[in-house]
Amino acid sequence: MGERSVLSMVNIQSINGCIIAPLNSEVHDDYIELFQRAVLEKVKLTRSKDVIIDVSAVKFLDSFTFEMLKESANMISMLGAYVVFVGFQPGVASALIDLDVQFDNIFTAVTIEDGFELLEYQKSIKIDDISDENIGYE
Repeated sequence: MGERSVLSMVNIQSINGCIIAPLNSEVHDDYIELFQRAVLEKVKLTRSKDVIIDVSAVKFLDSFTFEMLKESANMISMLGAYVVFVGFQPGVASALIDLDVQFDNIFTAVTIEDGFELLEYQKSIKIDDISDENIGYE
């Protein structure tokens, strides 16, 4: 499947240089793989440094699918972009906590506007500023 056909199957927008990638309400393994490829291609083509993954339409998310989304975020980061997930539904958040999934290196926000602010904050943090004290480790 070519780059254009993958990108056309996932509704990815670009606003002010930020890629906004909304997930469908029907999330399954094949769709997540397609979504992953489409977002990576869009980052590569646009050289965007900001990506918001909008999960607000998702009403159910199992641990395996969430791990695939985390993997997507890691891949996007490897391309030099910052990633924020926005819009987790309360039931989805509760279920993921009940499933004891790990949220390491995952940034989340409630709204897209909050996501833009969090992306700006991520870019303002210097590597030297990150220490056990600054991120809450004891």
